[in-house]
Amino acid sequence: MPPPHHLFSCWDEVAERLRSAPAIALFLDFDGTLSPLCPRPEDVRLSGATRSIVATLARNPRIRAWVISGRRRADVRERSRIAGVQYLGLHGWEGRQEVSIKEESRRLLECLKDCARRMVERTPETWLEDKGLVVAIHHANASPAGVTRMREEIARALLPLNGSFRGIAGERTFELAPAEMGDKGTAVRHQLALAGRAALPVFVGDDAVDEPAFAALTGGITIRVGRPGHTRAHFRLAGVKQVRVFLERLNREIGY
Repeated sequence: MPPPHHLFSCWDEVAERLRSAPAIALFLDFDGTLSPLCPRPEDVRLSGATRSIVATLARNPRIRAWVISGRRRADVRERSRIAGVQYLGLHGWEGRQEVSIKEESRRLLECLKDCARRMVERTPETWLEDKGLVVAIHHANASPAGVTRMREEIARALLPLNGSFRGIAGERTFELAPAEMGDKGTAVRHQLALAGRAALPVFVGDDAVDEPAFAALTGGITIRVGRPGHTRAHFRLAGVKQVRVFLERLNREIGY
């Protein structure tokens, strides 16, 4: 699969699709997309300029806007504080529906959390974040060799579980989650079905956890943020600043 074109080099084509769409379903990742990445998640802040343009788009009657994040829903909502936006946490699980995982999955999850804690103790410059139904091992500052060993150990721990749990490998984290929770692709399909009207989906994300959404939205406008590389997204942007420029251009194209 060839690398995606830069979004702005194809803007005339994209702008025409945006202008002609009867409605737009705008899905935005948070960390690394709306806000720059930080070594510690609690240090991430959303800029006033980005908050303002997302709020403007959310007020447009042609747009429904979601922020979909690996964070807990309450956390990303508090850090964003944008009226009119729907928030989906834990890669779309929280806020998608009022359901729970099976009791057996909960038991296995606690075992995996214990395993993850032992890995972190053995791997310098890593730390564990318990997000309830998801556990994340952060390794932004760990050595490549340490990360490789940790991922191999995780793979061995998941092997006997016959696909009931999945490992989510991001650039700075490795997460463990019950497979029954689904992923961002599951979440966007669900939200589009609930919307009940024809809408052009637009998804912007920066990490491997966003790839299922890119794959699910083949007929939409999908944008990978960051360095050029293999992705299912149609287009790319270099970073958070270009994401804000895109949102400003989107607003100009489909203003009231």
